[in-house]
Amino acid sequence: MARANGHWQTFSGGPALAIFQGPHAYISPTYYAAGFAVATWNYVAVHATGTARIIEDPTAVQQLLDDLTAASDTHGWTIPWQHENCAGMLAAIVAFEIDIERLEGKAKLGQNRSAEDQDRTAHALAASARSGDRELADFMAEYLPGKEA
Repeated sequence: MARANGHWQTFSGGPALAIFQGPHAYISPTYYAAGFAVATWNYVAVHATGTARIIEDPTAVQQLLDDLTAASDTHGWTIPWQHENCAGMLAAIVAFEIDIERLEGKAKLGQNRSAEDQDRTAHALAASARSGDRELADFMAEYLPGKEA
């Protein structure tokens, strides 16, 4: 988190909530087979609650950033720690971790709809030009019983 963001000042040993949003999409009532329906939003989310702790050790922060970069950068870029600007940039970051005490997940995927409506929805999302729609279709295919996108 940026040191300029004052939220980090509430972290040390205090309660924290991290929200992880998964795939989500607008669901048109035209996806359904028949009958009256309204538009809705299907989504997947996880709430993680726990105790936040600031990571003070600069070596640990560098390792955390190296690990994050290695996992995220598809071009093989690494942080040039020896560069003169890196020390200042590192000082502008507040690294933290959360000791997770509780996880709550919610997946609203049209479970209340008929199997036909679920299939039609998954197929419409899979054919969408929006990548988020296709991600939700893949999730539905994996987690709704007997569904394929």
